[in-house]
Amino acid sequence: MADELDDGLLLEDELVAYSDDAASDAEARAKRPAPPSTDDAAAAKKRKRREQAKAQRRKKAAKLQEQASAAQKIAQQPRDLQADFLVGLQRKAFPKLSELELQELRVPVVARHDELQDTKQPWMTEPGTPYLLVLTGNAQRAADLTRALRVLLPGTDEPPAKRRKGASSPAPTVAKLFARHFKLEEQVSWLKSQPAPIAVGTPHRVQALLEQRALRIEHLQAVLVDASWTDAKQRAVFDTPETRDALLALLAESSVRVLLQKPSDPCRVVLY
Repeated sequence: MADELDDGLLLEDELVAYSDDAASDAEARAKRPAPPSTDDAAAAKKRKRREQAKAQRRKKAAKLQEQASAAQKIAQQPRDLQADFLVGLQRKAFPKLSELELQELRVPVVARHDELQDTKQPWMTEPGTPYLLVLTGNAQRAADLTRALRVLLPGTDEPPAKRRKGASSPAPTVAKLFARHFKLEEQVSWLKSQPAPIAVGTPHRVQALLEQRALRIEHLQAVLVDASWTDAKQRAVFDTPETRDALLALLAESSVRVLLQKPSDPCRVVLY
């Protein structure tokens, strides 16, 4: 009988202990946070992607603003700093050149060039012979500059008469030297018959016209680089590697170098 009572008490103690353990496990499970549902996990991932995209946009906007500010600053720097700036760009564009070769290509920059020769020089009525060349990296910008610069020509107080595309005129005008809407062969033909004391263009098209011998630069007095203007994406002419390299290659062209290194009245380069 005593053994049976002891066995019953042991069994009862085990049941109580088991019951307590089960209760503890149940309580622990109740306190444990429920795993997130599939919808909640997807929403969290989507929210994280939005935050990352927003951070990237802010970073990109800051970089673009920095580029625009840098473009404005370089046009206002002293000429020796502008020349150093161009050497740094040449080092990127021509990585195989030695330091000596880069120094030989160093561009003589002037901070300002307000005075040009008398616009009534006889050679200024010769076809395709500019005395001022403006280089920009954007075709629309080139078109805008063309309209703005017409007032510098003699006898251009009134807007020019409408002419069919590609037609020449005996009156001096501003040459539009870019690829948009103009085929190379059309511009070659036009320059051979049209006086253009001022030319505005993109580096690639100007280079192509020099190679075609359609653009004559023997009387060129100044090359004005449109360095401070930025497009809708805040890119200046030196910010796009392709345009930057084409511009520097043009300034390193032998026919241009001859003009820049003339002992008297050399051609000037201006970062505007």
